[in-house]
Amino acid sequence: MIELTPASPPTASVHAGATIRVLVVEDSIDHQMLMVRRLRAAGMKVTAASNAQDALASLDGVDLVLLDYRLPGTSGIEVLEAIQQRESAPSVIMVTGTGSIDVAVDAMRAGAIDYLAKGAGYLDALPEVVRRAWRHHDLAARATELQRLALLVSSATDRDELFGEIVSGARRLLRASSCVLMLGRHGRLTPVTVLGPTPDDLNEVLASDRGLDAGAGEVVAPWTEDGRMLVPLPRDGGMAVGMLAVWRRDDGYGEGDLELARTFASFAGMALRNLRQRELELQLVDELQQTVDARRDFIASISHELRTPLTCISGFAQTLQEHSDVMPEEQRADMMQRIMRNAGDLHALVDDLIHLAALDRGHSAPVALRPYPLDTLVRQCIGDAEEILADRVVTIDVPHDVVMADPVLLRRTVGNLLTNAVKFSASGSRIDVRGTIDGGRVRVEVQDQGIGLEPREAARVFDPFFRAVGSVANAVRGSGIGLALVKEYVRTMDGAVGVSSEPGVGSTFWFTLLLAPTNVAPADVVPGSDQTQMQPEAQAAGSTGGFVAS
Repeated sequence: MIELTPASPPTASVHAGATIRVLVVEDSIDHQMLMVRRLRAAGMKVTAASNAQDALASLDGVDLVLLDYRLPGTSGIEVLEAIQQRESAPSVIMVTGTGSIDVAVDAMRAGAIDYLAKGAGYLDALPEVVRRAWRHHDLAARATELQRLALLVSSATDRDELFGEIVSGARRLLRASSCVLMLGRHGRLTPVTVLGPTPDDLNEVLASDRGLDAGAGEVVAPWTEDGRMLVPLPRDGGMAVGMLAVWRRDDGYGEGDLELARTFASFAGMALRNLRQRELELQLVDELQQTVDARRDFIASISHELRTPLTCISGFAQTLQEHSDVMPEEQRADMMQRIMRNAGDLHALVDDLIHLAALDRGHSAPVALRPYPLDTLVRQCIGDAEEILADRVVTIDVPHDVVMADPVLLRRTVGNLLTNAVKFSASGSRIDVRGTIDGGRVRVEVQDQGIGLEPREAARVFDPFFRAVGSVANAVRGSGIGLALVKEYVRTMDGAVGVSSEPGVGSTFWFTLLLAPTNVAPADVVPGSDQTQMQPEAQAAGSTGGFVAS
């Protein structure tokens, strides 16, 4: 049996085959007794009154009033007008012994829904007249209810609230014993909310071709069978977003039920569509806010990242300018080395910014895929990063297979991942670089034993400008663009990136590359050079690439 979410119960009692409640207002005791007896024999609940005052006091809980045209001290028309002023007024059938057309016209103008003359055989016709008036009254009452439900459904702002209003509204409107809301998901109808006993034949409904066609294809008229009705929830374009299934224990549904069901389903489909639109808008606003926050944080962090090497370069250069003539040669050489190292960091950061700006304008990094031995490329990348890895234990387990790669982009990719691993792990910890073959691709992993990421951070770690909470809390330097560039570099080489991480344990960043065809000889690895041009403006700015310490 399918597990369903129960909806909140409706505010009004709902039952199939509702009993008609009639008030007989008749001053003739004989006629009153005969009318009451005949209607009760037809299964109706009947009360009686002999004058206008008693009639107006007995209207609560009444659906229909059989009102005599002549009453003691007043007329039936005056009583009818008084009834019409009541909230949720019952419908009125005017009854008279005169049979006058004028009386009938006056009664209908005053608001009566039918007229009955006390002629021969009128008692035999009475139950059917009342049933016909009841159907009219019931349809009018449910039309009013439909307007109220449409307002409730269209104003719902919470998904569960909307689902509950739809099923409870449909159950009240169609006098159903059970109602199930089903939505289209992955090409199939899936029950999401139920009100009332779960029908035994629900699985049969879900498996029926008619139900599936109506739920996934063009909107059709409500379909009834064996006391149940399937009502498509339409959307723009003539398609259905889901289905309402209702069950009733009485003798089935009439034309009025079908029209009410179709109209209510239209409101429900519109409300579902509007809710989805609101959810998308809120999601977009949230994403935009995250982007604004990330860019604000980026400006703050990049200012710091630029200022730090500039301050070092300026300070050491000034010291050399003022005191180089009295400094030992070893101290001068150390300061020059520090200046060059900070200049290199600054150069790499500017390169990152130039590359990111080009990517933001839709310009991909240039790529020249050629077959290279993976282990040779990876070991060269680790050799390039020897200085930052000096206090780490690095293990390498990479297959000797030949991959299709751009050596410049691959060095940048591995360099960024190694730099990232160093930033977020302790001195002396281990960094593992390994590769595995998976079909026609190789997966390269860089695993650290660092602070790790929360799941929500791991989902955004490749977004531009994103910095994890741990990096800020631990004052880890970074611009938040290195991993975004990694993602673009790997995408350009027709690969994919990802991360698995656990807070306090560490992170494993991975990327994939295509294996080269077996009949292709590997090319020679270009030693050391990392010259590239992303755009003319990058060349003008003096961009030379290099593996990036972002």
